Amino acid sequence: MVKFSRLVMGMVFLSSGLLLSVARAEVIDVTSEIAQATVYPSSARVTRVVKVSLKEGAQTIKLKGVNSGFDENSLSVAGKGTAVVKILGAGIKTEFLKESSDDRVRALEAKIQEINDEISVLNGEGAVLEEKKAFMNSVRLFNAGQLPKDMVTKVPTADELKATLAFLEDGAKAYNDGAWAIELKGREKNKARDVLQQELNQLRSATGRQEQSLAVDVECEKAGDLTLEVSYTVMSVSWYPVYDARVEFEKGKAILSSFAVVQQTTGEDWNNVELTLSTSRPSVGGRMPELSSWQIRPVAPVRRNGGRDREMFGVAVMSKMAMSDSANMLSAETSEEEAVRSVSRRAETAYAIAETSGVSLVYKTGRPMTIKSDGSEARVPLNVQTLDAVFQYAVTPKLSAYAYLKSTVTNSATEQLMAGRVNIFLDGTFVGNSDIQKTIAPAEPFDLYLGVDEGVVVKRQLVEEKSDDTLIGNIPSGTKKISYVYKITLENFKPRAIVVDLFDQIPVAQDDKIKVVKVTPSIKPNAENYKDRQGVYLWTMTLQPKEKKEITLSYVVEYPREMNVDGL
Repeated sequence: MVKFSRLVMGMVFLSSGLLLSVARAEVIDVTSEIAQATVYPSSARVTRVVKVSLKEGAQTIKLKGVNSGFDENSLSVAGKGTAVVKILGAGIKTEFLKESSDDRVRALEAKIQEINDEISVLNGEGAVLEEKKAFMNSVRLFNAGQLPKDMVTKVPTADELKATLAFLEDGAKAYNDGAWAIELKGREKNKARDVLQQELNQLRSATGRQEQSLAVDVECEKAGDLTLEVSYTVMSVSWYPVYDARVEFEKGKAILSSFAVVQQTTGEDWNNVELTLSTSRPSVGGRMPELSSWQIRPVAPVRRNGGRDREMFGVAVMSKMAMSDSANMLSAETSEEEAVRSVSRRAETAYAIAETSGVSLVYKTGRPMTIKSDGSEARVPLNVQTLDAVFQYAVTPKLSAYAYLKSTVTNSATEQLMAGRVNIFLDGTFVGNSDIQKTIAPAEPFDLYLGVDEGVVVKRQLVEEKSDDTLIGNIPSGTKKISYVYKITLENFKPRAIVVDLFDQIPVAQDDKIKVVKVTPSIKPNAENYKDRQGVYLWTMTLQPKEKKEITLSYVVEYPREMNVDGL
């Protein structure tokens, strides 16, 4: 039995007679693989390419092995060649079979068993490590008890003590390294097994034997060859950007390499595909939903009239649902093909070709890529650019006792940077991770933190905390006053002058009865209420090599004696 789940019409309208002739058409079975893929942040547009030889008459080209989990509304077919052909329609064809091969089930079971055996081997290696650890612990405990006894009659030499310590240290390091390696391998094996088990469960739970294929109906007026391109949209695909920033401090440069991390679980591996990555989100739609009138009214009293009020409530709910559905329909009108075709400008980079269209950025990789369907991450190089960078330090001693090196980087005039994680390399050494927190427009400056630099020392000390318990006739004053004095010390141990942004704060009263008075910084801050943050001060200072600077900040907090103040 054969069933078409949907017939996608092209430019040719089919009459009932033509449908009958298509039903009797000769079937041509072909195999195909995905040749091109345009990946969006949460979906992908894939294209399959097949070459067939056609004779005159109605024929059905059946592409086997196509995963049916795609949006049939997005299906499009095009072709060219020496044959003169009319494409009548396309869709998913499901054939229910009396008997089918269990080869895939057996292959999955064998692969799962293989992974289970590998996990058992890892568990065995872990058990051996645990035995070694137990032996090391026994040696340590023996030495801890035996050494004091031996020292009564014989003092161990320094070499003997060093040898014992080295033995214990080497054993501990070997255990930690081995245990961590086993842990990582175990994670990978478990992840791969889960993917295979999920597919096996789906096959076992299928109700009946069936085979699905993508069928394209054609009418050939002149025999010849035809190259057929079938495109459709699939979900379970995503990509996000990551960056490597290699900072050259002395040159004032940051070499920023961009990569795309691509994942897909469509059920089909992409082998040597022409890969395009786009920042467009076609599933969101290109048309803004329109506002309707916002109406407010008094709440109607509840009446007991046999359900009339409930009926009116149901009408209101359905009305809101209809409005929501209408907005969703409007938002889905822009197709992914139009988003890809709208690119207009090209700029060649070291890794890929980037095209921008004002609202999106498209990267075309320079070589075929393979993306497995097991959810593993594929790192795809996009581009590299050398950017000018201005370096300075930032410290917030109230929160952290470290100085953080920061660079202000200016983006290139042609590239747009998406938000993403940044791996920081300072003068060739990996120093940690940072991030780009928002989309950076071309030529826009942005801050890139480069990690901790212990060559700049910062300290913050509470020098004084004093309560003013003024007595009037041995009776305490109704107002309590507490004075605070903090000292902040900055010292530059770098061989060159540096610029430091220092942040600190005073308390901000949230009640009229609480007063913060006599605020006295020893050095006037460059900014008060920094970026509209009440009570936050910023000092920007230049420190020469080996130079040390101090700032004192004092203030008094006054409030009624009977009041309990939170936050001090």
